Amino acid sequence: MNINPHMSNDEYFKYWRACCAMGPVFLACFLFFWGYLGFNVPPIPADWTADQLAAHFRENYNSTRAAMAGAMLFGVLYLPWTLSITKVMQWINPEKNDMVSTLQMWGGGLTVVPLVTSSVFWLTAAYRPEELPPFMLQMLYDQGWLLIDMFYAITTIPMVAIGVAGLTDRRSNALYPKWACWFSIWAGVSFLFELLMPFFKTGLFARQGWLNFWVEFLVWFLYILIISYYTWKAIPRLHAERETFIKDNNLAVSAPPVFNPLGKGSA
Repeated sequence: MNINPHMSNDEYFKYWRACCAMGPVFLACFLFFWGYLGFNVPPIPADWTADQLAAHFRENYNSTRAAMAGAMLFGVLYLPWTLSITKVMQWINPEKNDMVSTLQMWGGGLTVVPLVTSSVFWLTAAYRPEELPPFMLQMLYDQGWLLIDMFYAITTIPMVAIGVAGLTDRRSNALYPKWACWFSIWAGVSFLFELLMPFFKTGLFARQGWLNFWVEFLVWFLYILIISYYTWKAIPRLHAERETFIKDNNLAVSAPPVFNPLGKGSA
């Protein structure tokens, strides 16, 4: 890991906490737009008929349009939040390779894809609900839920990566406590239950079921809050660690060499 000794601490850690704050902001906005306005908390039951689902979209099309537009806007905040965690993870064992932190960065970044893309299907259903046949509205709603649930593995990767990295922290007071690391791993692995969702339209494994919706989504929401809290707390600690490291190794903070793409003496 390059600590960029020519940079001051204020410059090095600039935007870290701003990006970290995007996690709770994402969660609040996503729950409001996607969950409340979009009628996804809880989801429309999988055993509804096509006519029932069509009636829902034709009655609530404006609310659904606003909901999915908001979900697509604020869903991307998951990306800067992910990057703030990546930066902290790189300091857990800075002398080792960055494979685990890279997995976390890519997995968290790609989680934005199902969050945003599933909203496109529901927005499409609400765009011309009077002109689409009931079976097509039902298909679009099902497709959105199949995507957001069955894409779980891409989110499992960063959750497990955070836990694995945190458990290797040799500090006496780890950046991420052991219980939070194990929770992150368990939460990511627990998404395996989503594999059963396509086989059920009622009961605990259905998309509206207490296990595959209430438990799994609550676990994910708690994971976001817990990791956000400890990432936020870790940043000032790393600020102090980097300052001490620079002083102990006589790495004076100075301006970096200026790169001139035109070469020496060019006007």
